[in-house]
Amino acid sequence: MMKQQKKKTIDVKEQLLCSALELFTRKGYTATSVREIVSLAGVTKPALYYHFKNKEEIYLNLIGRFFAKIESLFVDVAKTQPSIKDQLFDLCDRVLLLFAENKDLARLIHAIYYGPPQGAPFFDFKSYHINILRHIRRIIRCGMLNGEFRNGNADDMAWAFLGAGQVAVEEQLSAGKARIDREKLRRILNVIFVGIAVENSLPKGK
Repeated sequence: MMKQQKKKTIDVKEQLLCSALELFTRKGYTATSVREIVSLAGVTKPALYYHFKNKEEIYLNLIGRFFAKIESLFVDVAKTQPSIKDQLFDLCDRVLLLFAENKDLARLIHAIYYGPPQGAPFFDFKSYHINILRHIRRIIRCGMLNGEFRNGNADDMAWAFLGAGQVAVEEQLSAGKARIDREKLRRILNVIFVGIAVENSLPKGK
């Protein structure tokens, strides 16, 4: 009985999050009311306030969980991929899948980050963006230390990978069919790898 009650509680929380996301995406954050969220979720206001303090906390929960998933990918790839090159391949592939599987939330994030804030509570998107760049830079430096990559400006190299991944993600969020799928992203990353591979480093003076 306790397990069933716990599952029901989790289901209600997830339903509230899904309903809020649908409304935030369709109407915008400010135009969405708590009444509309509970109505779409098929629950009562007390049920919402059992899980969340207010609409702001629902929004922050949605955004925070998504970026936490991205953070966890860096830990996972380091455990499963011994090669630095494979870590970067796997990381970009998993991030692309994450965005493709969460298009509504990703579109909401992009709309608020790149457009008007819509009256949404502050979320430090920039810090997360900088942190992702820092993670990629760290991976590339590891590749330099173990001889997989030539010595160079790790920050520039990190931006190259981040830029390729960003374009691939934006293609997933476009209205039409994405022009960059997982296989094409892999080919694009290979172009970058050719540029930073040890065997492509030129002698001094060349």
